[in-house]
Amino acid sequence: MVDGVATKNSLHRHTSTLRARSDAPTALLHGALIISLVISLLTGFQIASDAIDSTWARALDALWLQGSVSHWHVWAAYALSLIAVAYVMFLIRARLQARIAVDAARLKAIANADRRARWQAVNVVLYWMAFVLIGVAATTGTLLYLDSALLAHDLVTTIHRAAAWGIVLYAVAHIALQLVMGGVRQLLKILTPRLTYVAAGGIALATGAGGAAALVALDRSTPQTLKLVRVETAPTIDGQVADDAWKALEAVEVHTVRGINFPNGEADVRVRAVHDGLYAYFLFEWPDTTRSQKHLPLVKTAEGWKVLERRYGIQDENDYYEDKFGVMLSGSPEIAGGGSSHLGKQPLAGKPGPAHERGLHFTSDSSIVDVWHWKSVRTGPLGQLDDNYFGPAMEPEEGKRYTGGYTQDPKTAGGFIQNWEKLGNGLVQPLHLPKEPAQIADLQKGDLEPGVSDLGRWFMNLSDTVPYSQEADTYPVGTVLPSVVTEKPFEGDRGDVRGIGTWRDGWWHLEVVRRLDTGSKFDKAITSETYLWVVAFDHAQTRHTQHLHPLTLELE
Repeated sequence: MVDGVATKNSLHRHTSTLRARSDAPTALLHGALIISLVISLLTGFQIASDAIDSTWARALDALWLQGSVSHWHVWAAYALSLIAVAYVMFLIRARLQARIAVDAARLKAIANADRRARWQAVNVVLYWMAFVLIGVAATTGTLLYLDSALLAHDLVTTIHRAAAWGIVLYAVAHIALQLVMGGVRQLLKILTPRLTYVAAGGIALATGAGGAAALVALDRSTPQTLKLVRVETAPTIDGQVADDAWKALEAVEVHTVRGINFPNGEADVRVRAVHDGLYAYFLFEWPDTTRSQKHLPLVKTAEGWKVLERRYGIQDENDYYEDKFGVMLSGSPEIAGGGSSHLGKQPLAGKPGPAHERGLHFTSDSSIVDVWHWKSVRTGPLGQLDDNYFGPAMEPEEGKRYTGGYTQDPKTAGGFIQNWEKLGNGLVQPLHLPKEPAQIADLQKGDLEPGVSDLGRWFMNLSDTVPYSQEADTYPVGTVLPSVVTEKPFEGDRGDVRGIGTWRDGWWHLEVVRRLDTGSKFDKAITSETYLWVVAFDHAQTRHTQHLHPLTLELE
């Protein structure tokens, strides 16, 4: 009798042990799902922490991955696509749909007196909550990846972020439920799978891999193309955009997002381009309700001169700055500007992180991403765009802001200067004063609120100034002085790109010209299969709009 009971108990334990095991394909897909979700979450929350109003994501920034997180986030999404297709195919081939079926019997089992049956039913319902969350994350992630204007970007981002946090909560609930159902053995059954359903698993994996490969191929085979039409008469670079060359072209529109001060962070940039065999000409147009020129104005107080700013000390000024525009040219279509964007507090190990803790621009393969930077107050008066580039990470210099691989092309003369030096205690001393007070009379009448459009001249030509001296500083308290002094156009590589921008009726119109091939190692030649990104700044220092997919240039 005792032996019989012992044998029965032994058999029960043996059966429980067998039950506490999964099958090999499920275990493999489960492991791949965990890895993909972890990468997706650790990179996604790093992307989310970049928002200026981020709270939880920024508070937990030390947990997230740094560096090429956009790249890894997209590849994690591809992996999740493979796993989803493979899992559906596996259930079909192995005839295991009942595992996740939510029918009347399973719903009834939630109230079953049998503990095991009850928790198993709850577990299946929890599975479907996870499927829904992953589906929502996939749908909203696809809209974000495609730079879609179907829904407001802020709304899609909010839903995507909520789904991500929901997945985190699901993971906690899933682990807790496995422990309730069968303790540690139940939780670890995925690590001791049976070698069953191998054929179905192989077919499922092959199907999933094929589906993911097709998705990648489809994504890369459908780029948005910008044709540079060959013209006999080149447009005049004057910002008036009245040339026949522009009128004959239909603009390519790029939906850009995540730019501070723009409505919902979005701006649709219209791009046209032509060439004459020697030069390339571009017309960029984007909506901006205000002409913002109040670039870090100097204001005289009872204590002395101060710079009007709110976040300039961490290179993240979003109020007292000028409107700007950026163009990036690369030989690689990799997202985030040819792979040059690296997020995080310190994306380069052993090198300083940026003061704004948002990341650095540099390339990891020694390539060059050509960057044209139109600054409406600083380079606008020069009739140029600042010719810069993202290259390999540079070595830090003592006392100088570290910018990773972002720097300017070399110049031999010309440019602009910042019109102050720090004195301490929040005070500065201007470097130059106007020769005649009348030169800045219009600035004294303007509204200094950042969101108010202005028509003043927020720069001074060096030739119209005198060096600062206490004797010449007879200006009363409240006087507003420009913080920019321009000299003459850049000479040398930094002056390769000419451009004129004008603001009319809520739109900026920027005409740009540059040689197709400057011959400089700091520039990217403009050829077919060159990739182009555009970004717009609405009186912001660094928080520009962005888009993941580049335009592919095609020269006719």
